[in-house]
Amino acid sequence: MSAPPQDIVKEMSNSLRNTRSQLDMTVVQLTQLQRQKKIAELTDDELGNYQNEKVWRSCGRMFINQDKQAYTVDLHRDEKELEEQIKALEQKRHYLEITMENTVESLRRVLGN
Repeated sequence: MSAPPQDIVKEMSNSLRNTRSQLDMTVVQLTQLQRQKKIAELTDDELGNYQNEKVWRSCGRMFINQDKQAYTVDLHRDEKELEEQIKALEQKRHYLEITMENTVESLRRVLGN
């Protein structure tokens, strides 16, 4: 059997490298979103323990006084949005993992290993 064409191997290697880079970025984004979701959940739990009807909400470098109920509604909305984003990133991660596995398998077949 003749040696595999170098351009095919090079293209597959580049594809593998790009997919790995995208996978790494996706995992980082997923971790950040999960952290944000956890913070929102913990904040909501803590607000449930407060007796006050007004709370101070962080807004960049300042704080605003807001109704606790309005703040918890915002937190629930944020949690739902984060769940949707996490679900989409999980699907993307799964797709990239399968793409990597398929590319590695194709490389093995081309190289005859």
